[in-house]
Amino acid sequence: MRKLNRLMEHFWLAVAIGTGIAAVWVIVTDGLEDGRQWLLFPAIALAMFAVRRFMRKKLEAMVDRDQRRPSP
Repeated sequence: MRKLNRLMEHFWLAVAIGTGIAAVWVIVTDGLEDGRQWLLFPAIALAMFAVRRFMRKKLEAMVDRDQRRPSP
């Protein structure tokens, strides 16, 4: 499960980078006024990356804590 979570983290980071490049391209070619809405896509992807990263670290810490705890 840890590998899948990490894969999805990297997926959202790649989507953020790709959409960021596309947004910059649209802003350069069409201007800031027309391309401003394109900045929403990398922002959403970065938010998804941050949420997945936060939840992965939290869940991994919980699992590690449960594994260290001696069972009765």
